[in-house]
Amino acid sequence: MSGESDRVFLFAPSCGLGGGIERYVQTLEGAFAGQGVECRRFNLRAPGGAAHASLFAEVRGQLRADEMRTRLVIAHCALLPVASLLDREPSVSGISVICHGKEVWGRRLRARQQLEICLMKRSRVRVVAVSGFTAGALSKVGTSTVLPPGLSRDWYQELVDASRSIQLTGPGLKLVTAFRLAQWRDKGLADLLDAVDALGRPDVHVTVCGSGEVPRELREVVSKRPRCTLRPSLSDQELARQLAAADLFVLATRTAPGRHPSGEGFGLVLLEAQVAGTPVVAPASGGSRDAYLEGITGISPNAEGVQPLASVLQVLLKDDTRLAQMGKQAAGWAREAFDPERYAALAVSRLL
Repeated sequence: MSGESDRVFLFAPSCGLGGGIERYVQTLEGAFAGQGVECRRFNLRAPGGAAHASLFAEVRGQLRADEMRTRLVIAHCALLPVASLLDREPSVSGISVICHGKEVWGRRLRARQQLEICLMKRSRVRVVAVSGFTAGALSKVGTSTVLPPGLSRDWYQELVDASRSIQLTGPGLKLVTAFRLAQWRDKGLADLLDAVDALGRPDVHVTVCGSGEVPRELREVVSKRPRCTLRPSLSDQELARQLAAADLFVLATRTAPGRHPSGEGFGLVLLEAQVAGTPVVAPASGGSRDAYLEGITGISPNAEGVQPLASVLQVLLKDDTRLAQMGKQAAGWAREAFDPERYAALAVSRLL
C-alpha cells in the first residue's frame, strides 16, 4: 500500500440495490483485504442532501476518532463533493474517484456537473475510469487511470463452479440477459425480444434475470411473450446457474446522452457470463469493448436496434459448434484476465 495512507475509507452510492456498481464495490472490498489493506465501507443510505450530510458527519467522526492516515476511495462521482469536504481533515491523504459511464457522458444539472469537473481537476484527486470509453469521455477533466471492474473471489468461484456442474435441461436454445429490472427499457429488452421474434425460431427462449422490484410494465411485456421467462431476485448461486446454463448471453443496452442518459461504462455482467463459460452479445456502443474479445468470446452488432441485433443472433445461433467454441474461449480468457488475485494487486496499484 502507498506509504501515504494506513487505511482506506470506501464510499458506496448504495447498499442492497444490486447491479454492476455494487458488485464493483464488493470486489474492491475483497481486493483491499487480499492485499492486506485495512478498508472501511460507508454507504449513502438514501438520495438527497440530508443523506449526503449524514454520510459526511459519519465519516468525519471516524476520521477524528484517531490519527490514522486515510485514503478516500469514492465508488461514484456523485459522492465526490462529500469527499472533497472531508479532504480538509488532516488525516486524509487524498481521494480516488471511480467513474463508470452514463454519469460521465450524460447531461445532468449544469451546476452539479461543473462542480464535479472542477473537483476532479484538483491535484489531490485521482480520477479512475472503468473502461477506455469512459476515460475518453473524461478527457475534459484530463488523463484518467483505467481500472476495469473485477469479480470477488467468492463470486468468481461461484461462476466457475456453476459452469462445471451445469447439466443440459432439454432441447432449444437458451438466451439470458440480466440487469437492474427498473432499467429494463435502457437495457434494450424490447429490442432483444423483437429481435428474437424476427428470427422466426420457436426453439429460442429468453430468460430475464435481475435485481430490484419488477415494474408493472415489465411484467406485462414478458407476459405477452410465451418464450420469455422473468427470474427476479435470484440468489448468487441461482444467477450463476442461469448464466452457465445459457447458450448465449445478450446485453442490448442503448447508449444515449442527455437529461436521461443510458449506456454501459463496462458491462460487468458480460464478464460474469464469460467466467461462467457463456459467450456474449455486447451492446453496439459504449464501454463494453473492454469486457470481451470481439469475434472470439463475443460479438456486438454494428448498430443499435432490432435488425442489427437480429442479424448477429441469426449468425451465432445457426452454428452450434462455433457457439460452443466461443464459450470455451470466453471461459479461458475471462478467468485468466480477471483472476481475483491478479485483479486485487491491480486495483490497489491503480487506486492507491
